Amino acid sequence: MKMREILSDSAKYPLLSLKSLFSLGFMILIGSILLSRYFDFNEIFGYKLGITDAIIIILIGFLLLAITTILESGYTFRIIEKSLMGIKSPPKLTNYSHMFKHGINEIIIAIIYFLIPIILFIIILDAVFTQINFGLPSLSENIIVMLIILFAFLLFIFDVLFTVAIPHMAFKGGSFIEAFRFIEIFRKIKEIGLKKLLIGYIIVVLGLVAVGLPILQEIIESANIVGFVVAELIVAPYIIMFYARFTALIYKSPSSSDTMH
Repeated sequence: MKMREILSDSAKYPLLSLKSLFSLGFMILIGSILLSRYFDFNEIFGYKLGITDAIIIILIGFLLLAITTILESGYTFRIIEKSLMGIKSPPKLTNYSHMFKHGINEIIIAIIYFLIPIILFIIILDAVFTQINFGLPSLSENIIVMLIILFAFLLFIFDVLFTVAIPHMAFKGGSFIEAFRFIEIFRKIKEIGLKKLLIGYIIVVLGLVAVGLPILQEIIESANIVGFVVAELIVAPYIIMFYARFTALIYKSPSSSDTMH
């Protein structure tokens, strides 16, 4: 498929099953409510909570947040998995044990892939912001700049690898270890074409997901609580489904000298 076809297919994909779109959106909405300014225990329960009650409710909230986050990741994996099988419509949100298992796998894989950038980010935060103190030695400005450049470079490299690693794992049957078959992953990147992969990465991962989604959500959410619900129930799941479909299609797509037309 050409890049234009991949983008067009991915854009239409979430709209092929509004039930799946809203089901995913409902999970995202629950998770967002648990973290947002609209969630105030005192207002909900009408009285000031005791310390024990507050701790219990907070723990329950974090548990629900963890579950919804894992299921979101698992559903993303299922979209990739089904898309690689040639299924054109979004899968239903069923078989939650399967989604939970693959959601945990995907989160662990992401942590492993981005462990070095995360460590660098913590070091940079400690060096730049004086109010944050992790007990690390002070660094000169030149070293901080070099660390920032290294952080951005490694984040980009690992993110590109991760973008291919997850569909590679899905294509190979979902085995955890398949996400770390780096020789096969590099071979697949070569097959896709580095130029095509980078164009897709810049357009979708950086342009739409990393930049577009937060800005769009902030604009919608800033209006009122209705905007908040619209952003979490419709906009966020649409972007997630679009990205998952795009990832699968770019993985299936062979190298082409004409990536956009």
